[in-house]
Amino acid sequence: MSHINSIIYPPTLDFHYLVQRPQQIMKSLSQLKIPAYFMNVPNPLTPVSHGLEKINPYLYVFNHTDPYRFFQPVRPVVYFSATWHINMVRKYNPSLIVFDSVDEPCDEFASWQPYYNKAVAMSDIVLATSGQLYHRAKAINPNTFLVPNACDFSFFSQAQSRNARTPSDIADIADIAAIAKPVIGYIGAVASWLDFELLEQLALTHPEYNIVMIGPMYNVSKVPRPANIHWLGFKEYALLPFYAQMFDVGIIPFKNTRMTSAVNPIKMWEYMAVGMPVVTTAVPEALKYGSLLWYSRTREEFSQNINAALKEDSEERKNQRREIARRNSWLSRAQSVKQLIEAALSEKKKAGLLPETLPEPPDFERLLPASHRLRAHPSAHMSRKFYSVRTARGNQLQRYVTPPRNVPVSLKAPPYANPNLNFTVKSPPPYHVGSIV
Repeated sequence: MSHINSIIYPPTLDFHYLVQRPQQIMKSLSQLKIPAYFMNVPNPLTPVSHGLEKINPYLYVFNHTDPYRFFQPVRPVVYFSATWHINMVRKYNPSLIVFDSVDEPCDEFASWQPYYNKAVAMSDIVLATSGQLYHRAKAINPNTFLVPNACDFSFFSQAQSRNARTPSDIADIADIAAIAKPVIGYIGAVASWLDFELLEQLALTHPEYNIVMIGPMYNVSKVPRPANIHWLGFKEYALLPFYAQMFDVGIIPFKNTRMTSAVNPIKMWEYMAVGMPVVTTAVPEALKYGSLLWYSRTREEFSQNINAALKEDSEERKNQRREIARRNSWLSRAQSVKQLIEAALSEKKKAGLLPETLPEPPDFERLLPASHRLRAHPSAHMSRKFYSVRTARGNQLQRYVTPPRNVPVSLKAPPYANPNLNFTVKSPPPYHVGSIV
């Protein structure tokens, strides 16, 4: 039985929009029967009402609601990954503070820098996703531990046979099914850390390749448009294995920057869970697995490696990649995090800083008004999500699986408050909870 009475993640965006490290860690801890509470500020385009969602018997998501007052006597573990969260964690009266260092606070995430040292120094435990982040944090806080990213192996390994069953109500993957082989695929955010010149050069010099890019536009508005680059946009998480099984090669085309040098790419693990050959640019964390993937120091080598991956990959290497992905699942990461937290709690109790027994969290199903009570989540993974869009023809609301192009979108979000619980929480700084790369 766990000595952790509960773990919470402070308010941030967006549990249902992008599947990132904090969500996966919280979900996996809940699978270890630790009550986990995620304070969620849904994307303005995601029609999620105020109140509490039950994802599984131990994982709860508070939408537009931060019931911090109810956690005061509980003394929960507070786990956070956005550095500016450090200014709000104390209000939960935590028994332990865990900071997850997921991205280098520079370049695209330079806004994290003013809070970084404080977040590391004030935390009881610091987790780091890469060697570079580990050494940086360790110099400030000796209680720093390397916990790399991982994958949902059982979910992505569905695609390893290239025979994953497509749900009968999903017609979306017809867009990739119509694309000729070979398919050079990417799954992830379409953002400024991608080497767009590399992608364009690859497309123009290899017209026989079809480059498929799956993921939302994050901080860019223009992308190269050769006919053999297919920008398929955001896809629901539940669909990703069905797209991945159509790839001949999975790519990680990152620029060489200070930020990307600290990245441990989640997609690397997901590609390996499928078994597909992986070609990456010079991401240091990928070099550790150089015998199982193709590591490219230059653009020319990247192109050569794709050709080699298409011709030289073997079933033995596929199986080796699947096995290493299996050993690097989110559940295995959560088990490591659980052990670190329990050891730290034990030390605090021995030092007399915590009582031997901490209170259990309240029964929020009984506590919340009827309009805010739990509703069962429809899927163990991401629910089939719709966007509400105000059309140009009046104010009629229509629903789409993904935001349609060239349609004005209402970005007005509901107020971040819960009148029934008599508190209002100020919206935090620009959102990014890390490890979306």
